[in-house]
Amino acid sequence: MVPNPRAVAVGSHVTICAGFVLADLAPGVGEYPKIVIGDGVTILFRFQCNAAQSVTIGKNVLFASNVLITDSDHVVEPGGVPVTRNGKFITRPVRIEDNCWIGQNAVILKGVTIGHDSIIGANTVVTRDVPPCSVVAGNPARLIRTIVPCN
Repeated sequence: MVPNPRAVAVGSHVTICAGFVLADLAPGVGEYPKIVIGDGVTILFRFQCNAAQSVTIGKNVLFASNVLITDSDHVVEPGGVPVTRNGKFITRPVRIEDNCWIGQNAVILKGVTIGHDSIIGANTVVTRDVPPCSVVAGNPARLIRTIVPCN
């Protein structure tokens, strides 16, 4: 499902399986496209990408099923506007560089850059940048090893 098609740019030779959502969280705000998917990307089932500002996915990235990427957090204002009606977000861009593998049930949160040639383990929650050629896993993500050699 793509509620706002102008918010999404998809490269060539991209595969996106069933049950996906590419959502513009702040329609009419910011620059378009907000979600950019590079050439050769494969996205398996039940993928969700939310962008109020910017999510960029490089070339030849492989996503397992049930992955969530979001560049935003909701704002909770005690005693203020209920979160279900509050359109405010805390937002920072997300970038996934080329040739990465994102494992089953991974969650990638706002402000994260995942360096090229990296692997994100299944069930991992990525809360901070991942250096190129890294294998990370856990909640929060921790470096398991570095892939060598790294170009």
